[in-house]
Amino acid sequence: MTSQHPARRRRTARTVGAASAALAAIAATTMIGSVPAASADEAPLISSGTTTWQYLEDGSDPAAGQAERTAWTTGALPAGDWRSGTGSFGAKNGSATGMGGGHTVDTLLEQYLADGTDVPTYFFRTSFEADATDLAAWRSLTADVTYDDALVVYVNGQRVAGFEDAGVTQNVQYAGDNGGDPDESTFSIDASVLREGTNEVAVALYQGRSNSSDVYFDMESLVPVAADVPARISDVVMTIGADETARNLAWYSDSTAAEVAQVVPASTLVGGAFPASGVTEVASTSGTATDGQQYHHATLAGLAASTDYAYRVGSDTDGWSAVTTFRTGDGDGDYSFVFIGDAQIGASGDAASDTAGWQRTLDVAERAFPDSEMVFSAGDQVNTASNEAQYEGFLSPEQLRRVPLVTNIGNHDVASLAYEQHFNLPNVSAEHGKPDATRAGGDYWFVYGDTLYISFNSNDKDDAGHAEYAREVLAEHGDEARWKVVTFHHSVYSTASHSSDADIVTRRADLPPALSALDVDLVLMGHDHVYVRSYLMSGTTPVGTGTPTETVTPSGDEVLYVTANSSSGSKYYDIQPGPFDFAAVQNQEYTPNFTNVEVSGDAIAMTTYRSADMTVVDRVTLQKPADPTEPGTDPTDPGTDPTDPGTDPTDPGTDPTDPGTDPTEPTDPGTDPTTPGTDPTAPADPGSAPTTPADDDPVAADLDTLTEATHTLRVDDVDAEAGTVTVAVPRQLAGAPLDWFVHSDAVYLGDDPSDDDGVLTLQLPVDLEAGTHTLVAQRADGSVATWGTFAFVVDPATGQPTGELAFTGADVLPLAAGSALAVAAGLGIALAARRRRRV
Repeated sequence: MTSQHPARRRRTARTVGAASAALAAIAATTMIGSVPAASADEAPLISSGTTTWQYLEDGSDPAAGQAERTAWTTGALPAGDWRSGTGSFGAKNGSATGMGGGHTVDTLLEQYLADGTDVPTYFFRTSFEADATDLAAWRSLTADVTYDDALVVYVNGQRVAGFEDAGVTQNVQYAGDNGGDPDESTFSIDASVLREGTNEVAVALYQGRSNSSDVYFDMESLVPVAADVPARISDVVMTIGADETARNLAWYSDSTAAEVAQVVPASTLVGGAFPASGVTEVASTSGTATDGQQYHHATLAGLAASTDYAYRVGSDTDGWSAVTTFRTGDGDGDYSFVFIGDAQIGASGDAASDTAGWQRTLDVAERAFPDSEMVFSAGDQVNTASNEAQYEGFLSPEQLRRVPLVTNIGNHDVASLAYEQHFNLPNVSAEHGKPDATRAGGDYWFVYGDTLYISFNSNDKDDAGHAEYAREVLAEHGDEARWKVVTFHHSVYSTASHSSDADIVTRRADLPPALSALDVDLVLMGHDHVYVRSYLMSGTTPVGTGTPTETVTPSGDEVLYVTANSSSGSKYYDIQPGPFDFAAVQNQEYTPNFTNVEVSGDAIAMTTYRSADMTVVDRVTLQKPADPTEPGTDPTDPGTDPTDPGTDPTDPGTDPTDPGTDPTEPTDPGTDPTTPGTDPTAPADPGSAPTTPADDDPVAADLDTLTEATHTLRVDDVDAEAGTVTVAVPRQLAGAPLDWFVHSDAVYLGDDPSDDDGVLTLQLPVDLEAGTHTLVAQRADGSVATWGTFAFVVDPATGQPTGELAFTGADVLPLAAGSALAVAAGLGIALAARRRRRV
């Protein structure tokens, strides 16, 4: 990890909001790569409270009568009633007090014109000196600014940064996103724009609307960065490639020099560092980002399946990012991913809290599903499209540097080009889904496994154009995939505040009939900050209404629609009265959610969890209709259930014609240890074989029958001296009598019920060995109600349990039944290192 950005360090001399300071701390601990630092004897060129600015606040255009509207940014001050003062500058309802976010006003601005409307634009000018020695010693400058609502910065007449200024076309106008408290951003200025002698800095500050409550500007610091300091490489993110053999990378740098991505097999790393040879290097494409830095895009192509790789970005001249390792999927068509809704960092007004909630959701999801091959976002990554501090929060989780991210563009992402600079997406259309040159967007597609994904930029309201794009992609690539998934931000089938918006009503009428006609299987959406799963929809008509089922099998043109709730907790919307005849399941509990999506050739199984405790919100399996030309694909045949690991038709104990192998039958004789083919002494899987029951003890379920749906047990605490484990069952099982077993070799622990809160303490066997163990609770009929795992920690000196247990219940990495039993005792050491707080 690296130190804080130098400009942000200098904020300690000023009063800033607690949330902003906390977010800066988060960004500081998650930054990738080298961070430039000014020399100890370098003084800020501009600093808040000391630098004098000239400013124009009367609503006039300082370039009136000039051929170029930026003529005012350099040379002699133009005519007008220019005043002078030191920052910060602002007003709140005409007063110097009450500014939000903990910000203070040093110089009060005139907020209103004679007619009572807000001044549209304020203009600021100042300068600093630099001699030849300075210019030779500086590589760049870094600046921190706080503003409300939009800002454009010029140095020596050249635009070097802009924030929320996508709609700016003239000097005097309203512009910006009309946020609440002032926003903070950091930007870089390349030394090439500087000149010997006087360097002029000009700022245009825009009000968002004619009745805005506040206006604010402060340039806290402008600091030189020495030429010998490595570049600041930040915002590194891995996005999805055109298919599973590719990964796209994007990153920011405060250097204008060329930078590359390098990749090697992880096995060739030397002490975690890149080897001297055998490195594949990929040149990046780059451009100037909205904050004045350089954005870089590169693609790692031709990756082998089931392989660990390592990459870094940068250059020998600029320095390198941290080395990051990642693993490719096995490429067999079966895979899983995590689907999340609007993280929208900054939506709550507390970006640090939003970032923490977003990080928690990704941590919980990864612990539960470590083999996920994508993080799939429904959109609204940030609350303000050009706010780099919010992007720092969204991009801070290290998972996003090694698990490919799939993004949809949301309505809060579109008003700046920052979205398409931060995310390097494949096959982006230049014709469909691009509203205009000043806003981000573009429809795109990719293939992963047996699935073709098509993403619409639904901010572009050309629904017919999106449908045409999908037709073109399907015509060219539809035969490459068994599943067809469309995704976009603006949910057409949700039940909260946006459900009755005029633009949503129009999309609801236009898009579903087109998607049904295109034979789409599944649509993933966001925007409404509520969880909704539709009935199967034939165009706009719900099919099979009534009590929702956990398995749906479409026929004809039927499509399933899923809307994700907030993944960070930044914002929720209340469910509206309706009626919503399309909604099979709707849920709003004002708690972050995520969905685990398991894709196979015959089914897409989706389970949505509450991030706080891993309890289930909803589960649904979209079953592929049987192909009459393919024998054995009858979805009612338990031998072809892709979610049942024990229904291998080649297994003599799981003959699909044997009624004893019905996975819905609680007294399934196929798992009876006395049944031929499941002999507990059979060497095929000795770890999962149940022990011979004593007297009237119940029979332990075979671990091969465990499923992710019942992986809901939370292991809270372990007392090694007392030999006990304390667990919490899901709320619906609280107080229920359950039969408890601890595996590897199944040992019956009794049938005590949990208390009303679902908490129960169990006595463990005195001879329980070191290693990973599975704790299973069964109902009286033998079916598994819930399960989790825990591991003894081994003292490396003695090889014996230390007395401390690493608890790994439903809030950590689930171990597949087979692999859990093969874990050696030494794994306890590694598990101890991953110990996390309980959720």
